[in-house]
Amino acid sequence: MSIWGKLLAGTFGFALGGPIGALLGVIAGHSVDKIRKQSSNFDGKIQSPQEIITIGIIILAAKLAKADGQVTTDEVNAFKEKFKIPPDFQNDVGKIFNEAKKNSEDYHQYAQQLGMIFKGQPQVLEQIINLLFFIAEADGEISKPEINFINGCSSYFGLNKTQYESIQSLWLDKQIDPYKILGVQKEASNGDIRKKWIQLSKELHPDQLRAQGVPQELIIKSEDRLSEINQAYDKIKSLRKIN
Repeated sequence: MSIWGKLLAGTFGFALGGPIGALLGVIAGHSVDKIRKQSSNFDGKIQSPQEIITIGIIILAAKLAKADGQVTTDEVNAFKEKFKIPPDFQNDVGKIFNEAKKNSEDYHQYAQQLGMIFKGQPQVLEQIINLLFFIAEADGEISKPEINFINGCSSYFGLNKTQYESIQSLWLDKQIDPYKILGVQKEASNGDIRKKWIQLSKELHPDQLRAQGVPQELIIKSEDRLSEINQAYDKIKSLRKIN
């Protein structure tokens, strides 16, 4: 069964539980009360991380698109661009998107659940933040409500300020600060900066992300960020005259 078939199977919602499982259950036509009862037995173990990441992004992308009061065609197209949905499943995935976008104020429930599941994998959560910025920018401008929404997701994920700002700077800063991109202080030593660059390079390596079950769509965006990190490190080396 393809990833989309698994997501839309009612049993996936039951197994996952929590607010994400409840929303899937509504789409599948199951009893929300039954799903909530099932969620009390959820032990936090990830059985299918790719499916969980994908459905989490669908829900947050829908709520993000609603955050500034309207869902634009550009934002929907940006979502479709990154998640190449097979024709047979487009209608059903559209139902999930439409159900999720009804209300953006409850997004914290879904962000908290993702943060709990991927607590030990911050690089996965960082790439979700990166993709949300991509969707927000699709209509030509990242609005203040959208920034607040993404910042809130980062907080509910459990990411710290430095982790969030290193991603935000890629999307918002007119003059990109290479130190912000790497998440280091300007006063940091050459050795510490190199260690941080090596750490990020390992975390964002496609093979590392695949091993954790990260969907291909997120891996593609992580490669873009990895390129920005390498450019930032090269810029710092140039500024400091490091060979």
